[in-house]
Amino acid sequence: MITTHIAPRIQKVRFARKAENLSWVQRELRDLDVPAEFARVVEVKELTSCEYDAFAKQLLRDRDWLYNFHGMYTDALEIRSANRPTLYIRTEGYRYARYVGLAADEG
Repeated sequence: MITTHIAPRIQKVRFARKAENLSWVQRELRDLDVPAEFARVVEVKELTSCEYDAFAKQLLRDRDWLYNFHGMYTDALEIRSANRPTLYIRTEGYRYARYVGLAADEG
């Protein structure tokens, strides 16, 4: 896992709240009229395929690396991995991915 702090940039994202896994997020964003909102991306985490898959299967699991993300309310953490959808996470101070989103054009 590689963490990169970046100059803040704005990304339009559709978020799901307290989703159990990535399939849940994708289904909710596909089936419900979830409005897009602007998130300020301030940090990027590059995960291996194995790390990403383990994360995406258990989004509600506590993780120290999420707890250590100290973004403001609308700040988001961007999660990347090769050949996987980019995720946007807002923890709001929790140890788990409280809000998980996809770019508004990917939902």
